[in-house]
Amino acid sequence: MTEQFGLLRQMAGVATLIGAVAAAMPAAAQTIDLGTDSIGSVVNTTGSTLAKVISQHSKINVRARAFAGPEAWMPEVNSGRIALGAHFMASFYTAYNQYETKLNLPNLRIIRSSHGISPLGFVVKADSDIKSVADLKGKRVSGIFSGQPVIRVLSGAAMGAYGLSYNDVTVVPAVNVVQGVAAVVDGRADAAWASPSMPQIRQAHAKVGVRFIPLVGVSPTQEDTIRKQSFPSVYIAKFGGDRTPWLPAGSPMLTQEMYLGGSTHTPDAIVKTVLEALWSAEADLLKAHPVMRGFVNKAAVSTRPGVPYHPAAIAFYKEKGVWTKEAEAANAAVNKR
Repeated sequence: MTEQFGLLRQMAGVATLIGAVAAAMPAAAQTIDLGTDSIGSVVNTTGSTLAKVISQHSKINVRARAFAGPEAWMPEVNSGRIALGAHFMASFYTAYNQYETKLNLPNLRIIRSSHGISPLGFVVKADSDIKSVADLKGKRVSGIFSGQPVIRVLSGAAMGAYGLSYNDVTVVPAVNVVQGVAAVVDGRADAAWASPSMPQIRQAHAKVGVRFIPLVGVSPTQEDTIRKQSFPSVYIAKFGGDRTPWLPAGSPMLTQEMYLGGSTHTPDAIVKTVLEALWSAEADLLKAHPVMRGFVNKAAVSTRPGVPYHPAAIAFYKEKGVWTKEAEAANAAVNKR
């Protein structure tokens, strides 16, 4: 009996030692997912960069997951199965308001916004005779975009400013923007909606030579038509430079804000940790990739949001002193709950 008690004391001592060692060890980093689009898209580049910077500057390990498009991953964010997602304002707006889509995702929320970081427009081969959006009439244009209906809306609105629609062109079916660009490279389409910032555009230019059609001479009425036919927050700004020979400096292009989003199911603690990491790592975020230049702290709060902000994000920005009365009013205007 004495030997048994001695053995029990030894086992208890070992258990105590194991517990003490375990308590002294750092807790394993929490891993969460961030939904993005197909590899090669500017959305994937943005989402992957955000995931990397957050992981490097917090105790959360963020894993970027590529999908065919927001139609595939946004429902997962809305339900809470995926914590985060990155995409353009229009995609969040579309899904939240069930506009031009079957999706009805009222739980989507903004965590952080940005300036318009990515120009958008039609890309053609460099030797194409298409010089203006008006020249698309009768041409083969990538369309449908079942995986990205927002692309169909934006591209259709740009044509609408010139009195055209997809009924005036020969539609070449594409699931997403990446497939649309591939159709131009392969010669199956004459034009496709895309972003000059896409890694695939650089590849396309090296392979066949491409260029974008700038929205030169667009009147205020035409720009208003684009907004009315698409989304109230899109606008025209000038882009381009030496690093983008397919888009000369000063080219007017359509643009919009990019969001890092979540849902009402995304825990407050995760939102706060993510925002603290991005806020403190602003310099690293901006130099990580050219497409991240719009993710400055002063642009984190949008005054024209497409969906409401996450409550924990609002609390964070109030602490930073950047949540204004204008932001509060704009947020209340889009909040359906």
